[in-house]
Amino acid sequence: MTTVFKLADKVAAFQSKLELWGRRVNRGNLDMFQTLTGILGETGPEHSFSQLVHVHLSLLLKEFERYFPTTKDPRTGKEWIRDPFFNKSGESSMSVQEDHLLEIANNGGLKTTFETATLPMFWIKVMAEYPDIATRALKSLLPFPTIYLCEAGFSAVTATKTKQRNKLDISSTFRVSLSPITPRWNRCKETSSGFSLI
Repeated sequence: MTTVFKLADKVAAFQSKLELWGRRVNRGNLDMFQTLTGILGETGPEHSFSQLVHVHLSLLLKEFERYFPTTKDPRTGKEWIRDPFFNKSGESSMSVQEDHLLEIANNGGLKTTFETATLPMFWIKVMAEYPDIATRALKSLLPFPTIYLCEAGFSAVTATKTKQRNKLDISSTFRVSLSPITPRWNRCKETSSGFSLI
């Protein structure tokens, strides 16, 4: 149930950490790397080593900025999706649906639902009363989980199709690999042909 907003927040937080760590390394402080600090012990790092770590952190930050450019931030202009109860007038570019957003923001029942449900579930519940604005919100929220499930399926196929397990029909194995149900191995017993339920 993660959303693109949560992941964009995590990427931005990690980029901020990299900047902070770079400043700390310049001052000779390597406390953020606990294992390295334990190895170095009481002796401080040499300046050349600190410089090497600083260069590595700078390159890592540049790679993150290349993969996740701030110009394509998925949160830009969509804060009304994350919190429709803290919407500033005119913040969204939806003049037609702005009235509906104000009605949602002043609906006490929806506010209670917002506090207890996940973000996608909240917008699904809003769909009954305000279908246009809920559809627009869900179109921004749902692509990430959908892509994640597809990637999980590709990973399962990759793990299943090996030289030792090279079958043409992998539907049963694939179904088991993608199932969210955890197997209860304690309810199985081993037989000569494999495992069976007790």
